[in-house]
Amino acid sequence: MSRKLFTEEQIAALRQNPYVYSVSRSTLVLRKSFKEIFYTEYMEGVYPKDIFKKYGF
Repeated sequence: MSRKLFTEEQIAALRQNPYVYSVSRSTLVLRKSFKEIFYTEYMEGVYPKDIFKKYGF
């Protein structure tokens, strides 16, 4: 299975998101605050795709 690498444009866009701690060509690290938001909304029944879209991913 191959890994998807982020393009330079995607990296630049992700760096603008306040919930991104760090990003490289192969790694995206999210802030703890987003992880807490994600967990809370997921437990309320919101689909992961919808949560990511809502917070700018």
